Amino acid sequence: MRYLLLDRMDLSLDTYSTTQTINITGGENRAYTLTELRPYTNYTVTVSAYNDAGTGPTSDNRTQQTEQAEPTSSPENITFSSVKARSLTVSWDEVPPSEQNGPITGYLLYYTNTTFPDTINITGGENRSYTLTELRSYTNYTVTVSAYNDAGNGPSSDNQIQQTEQAEPGVVSNLMSSGSDVD
Repeated sequence: MRYLLLDRMDLSLDTYSTTQTINITGGENRAYTLTELRPYTNYTVTVSAYNDAGTGPTSDNRTQQTEQAEPTSSPENITFSSVKARSLTVSWDEVPPSEQNGPITGYLLYYTNTTFPDTINITGGENRSYTLTELRSYTNYTVTVSAYNDAGNGPSSDNQIQQTEQAEPGVVSNLMSSGSDVD
């Protein structure tokens, strides 16, 4: 007895599915391991027995989803807006759907100037914008963003640099004069 294993991958995030037929020889083989599967993807499997007389009926469909994996790509198109002396807004596009490997549950926004590194945890996969406040004026800030899901953190984006605006000068204090009095 031999078996045909029909494996169908349904990429719900993409717009296609693919089907693969695997011929399993040897009547005692009643297990088969599918390999090189994509994370967080539904696979539907059916089995048919066959011999020299023909192929028998197919089994019921059995669908299983593979486990999540860390995102394999970083958020794209990091941009800056509302740049002021003490704040700036950072926005980004989502990780491409085929690279998410599960629902994105948040982002890590890393930012630093030459002396002050910090990380902001932004929960919720739909939140793709954040305003950094209490920044130093006329200072370059380096920003990167990474996405995470329940399986872990994805890679960080390339460094993006933005300078805050120059602040207006403050009030002059401790004014002193020297020399003669003016009439």
